[in-house]
Amino acid sequence: MKKVCVLFGGNSSERKVSLKSGKFIHESLLKNGFKSSLIDYRGLIELEKLKDFDLVFIALHGWEGESGILQSKMEKAGINYTGSDFEACKNSWDKKICKNILRQHNLPTPDFLVYETFQKIIESKNEIKKQFQKGAFIKPSKEGSSIDIIKVADFSKCDLEKIKASLVDGDREFLVERFIEGREFTVGFLNDQILEPLEIITKREFYDYEAKYDDDDTEIIKAHLGEKDLSTLKLIARKCFSIFRFSRWGRVDILQDQKGDFFILELNTVPGMTDHSLFPYAATLKGLSFDELVNEIAK
Repeated sequence: MKKVCVLFGGNSSERKVSLKSGKFIHESLLKNGFKSSLIDYRGLIELEKLKDFDLVFIALHGWEGESGILQSKMEKAGINYTGSDFEACKNSWDKKICKNILRQHNLPTPDFLVYETFQKIIESKNEIKKQFQKGAFIKPSKEGSSIDIIKVADFSKCDLEKIKASLVDGDREFLVERFIEGREFTVGFLNDQILEPLEIITKREFYDYEAKYDDDDTEIIKAHLGEKDLSTLKLIARKCFSIFRFSRWGRVDILQDQKGDFFILELNTVPGMTDHSLFPYAATLKGLSFDELVNEIAK
């Protein structure tokens, strides 16, 4: 019987989501006949203990599980784990690096500016207002689950000091990214296959933390696009997974503007696996139940 450790929890701002993902994965592994154990990364003292398992299923969201640091350590220790390697994780986790790589390969992504801290954004308010007259998103360079992402429609009217006070952490690098009106899609990747693209429809200003994990009225539907647009969307997604060298599974979020052009928002090497998550739903459209999906990732 294959021994699998589900590594979850941790200390990042995405701990709550990770705990939920890990619980669902653990229960599914048991149903699939694996000998599964849950280990909270917060309490893991020695990485060497993970050598007792045939496989480590990474359900650790946030910087601890997605930045590549953990993957690098496990690779050096000879520990087998799910998902992409150190380089793929590092390059996709850091939004600045990710967007620069996309540009190097002539793949479309919204224009952006980079600031060392949120305070630097406040000090550069007039510069930003001139460049992004139709608004922008402010987002941490290294964060997930839409934590500390702020939509600013008009920089001349917003209170950036008030926004700063509401952040989980304002003393880190931020991107200011051009706001583009349009439809949001997400495309999953599983064992070299592109999953059915999904469209995300939320009543909120954007697909934020609450819309992702708490709201029951967020609509996640099969993407209804013309044949040409659907083919283009899938092709862009496949190029992303190939360029970043994703392994086993992953996800990319893509926006389509009102002219019909696509823009890559970000990539995710450890997709959520909760009852509100996008990746498991995309798998169902491929005919895979949650248990079958977990088995595909862990086999």
